[in-house]
Amino acid sequence: MPQWWPVRWSQLSLLSLLLHSLLVAVADNSNNNNNTTDGVWFSSNHCQRHLFWEQLPGEATATCPADILPLRGAVYLLYDVNISEGFNLRRDVYIRMAVFVRRLQRRNKRFRNVRLVLPPWPRLYHWHSHGLAQTNLLWRHFFDVESLRRFAPVLDYDEFLAEYRMFGHPAPPFVHVSQVFRLTHYEIMLEQGIFRDKYERVTTPPLPDACNEKSLSGGALLQQPLLRHGRYHCVRFQGSAGLLERLLREAIREDTAGTEDAHDMRVYAVISAETVLHDNWGDEQFWLARRSMRFAPQLSQVAADFRLASLGTTDSTAGVQRPAMWELERHKRDARGGDYLCAHLRRGDFVKSRESTTPTLKAAAQQMKQLLRAFNMTTVFVASDATPYELLELKELFYRFRFVHFTPESKWQRNQLKDGGVAIVDQLICSYAKHFVGTYESTFTYRIYEEREILGFNKASTFNTFCKALGGNCARNAVWPIVWPEDADEDDERFY
Repeated sequence: MPQWWPVRWSQLSLLSLLLHSLLVAVADNSNNNNNTTDGVWFSSNHCQRHLFWEQLPGEATATCPADILPLRGAVYLLYDVNISEGFNLRRDVYIRMAVFVRRLQRRNKRFRNVRLVLPPWPRLYHWHSHGLAQTNLLWRHFFDVESLRRFAPVLDYDEFLAEYRMFGHPAPPFVHVSQVFRLTHYEIMLEQGIFRDKYERVTTPPLPDACNEKSLSGGALLQQPLLRHGRYHCVRFQGSAGLLERLLREAIREDTAGTEDAHDMRVYAVISAETVLHDNWGDEQFWLARRSMRFAPQLSQVAADFRLASLGTTDSTAGVQRPAMWELERHKRDARGGDYLCAHLRRGDFVKSRESTTPTLKAAAQQMKQLLRAFNMTTVFVASDATPYELLELKELFYRFRFVHFTPESKWQRNQLKDGGVAIVDQLICSYAKHFVGTYESTFTYRIYEEREILGFNKASTFNTFCKALGGNCARNAVWPIVWPEDADEDDERFY
């Protein structure tokens, strides 16, 4: 009788054992080295190598998510700012980095997929309110990130984490930063009286104190719980943002073994980015980046509601330009503003650190009242970091005038705005005033100058500074008018 079973029982047992071992090995390998997207397992190595990038989109879905095909050769540039720097200086550092990344992307094939990752906001020195969650705030809490993205390729921090995970790297959810560059100044900045752009990695001890890897002085970025970094470099740096391109090219060459990993995704971090100077401060590209920094819609709405309810001012009555998209703004110098004076009176550490240029409350009140009479106005809006007691004292000096100051209308609104949001609302209200006066050398004042330039006010109503005393000679902030783009975009250059 013919045997109906094709193998003997002893062979079947051996086959079962081999099959079981194979399944265990596959499962272990999947748990350790693979990741999932929509239930599909894919290899972290395969998603990085050039063979994957050369596949057609339809052929890649079995191993890697098709969404990462456009991210060939992606370079993610993280950055952070010295922990002691304030909100408005950080905004200026962003412009330096955004202009640099925009030019880098447009001029170099290797950086066609560069991304600037916006650092989470730490609790800043000037944010004094207690009981508010003011740590690791995302940029979209304060700014319209989609508006930023129409100027430069930026990602909010959580967007970066989500995009990074698409590559299926091992040990999720951690992010591996290949190299970190901690920038610090040269001890001697001038060579024979000449300032030269240069940088060098400091490799021989003793390293500058600022380069301590565990220090928060360069920024709190490396304290993010999901970040893990490889090589940490102390770099003496002197020059503009364009010098960072050489630094990044060196890093990519060091991290590239050959054609197999030439298109791998890279992640780098620049710490103490305030060390980097503007490529061309105040030029057309600076102002394009600045105009793209529209505030978050919820903050703009709070400011608009307050202006209407307390100051009787709208966009139309103020005669300002504020189209839906910043790209639609045009040269304008005829904005009227609301029927009120705005004064930014810096107090806090300025009272002692800049005593020679910061007026007393009484001297500031005298100058504000003089301006109110000169422009036939009765209302002054004061933006200040003064204490509640100082504000009360200041208000008593305006008994014949209307004194207005913004405070959140409820505990819920304060929790929503946070200290940074309150400052932005102050700036937006000041930006719409008929006349503005600010504090000498205050970045808060500078940002209001810029906003009023964009809205279309004449320079005489904007670039004004408090004196130490009424009638005395005093230092004035610089006047830098807005620069509008030419017909041709000078940044539209061919790849080389």
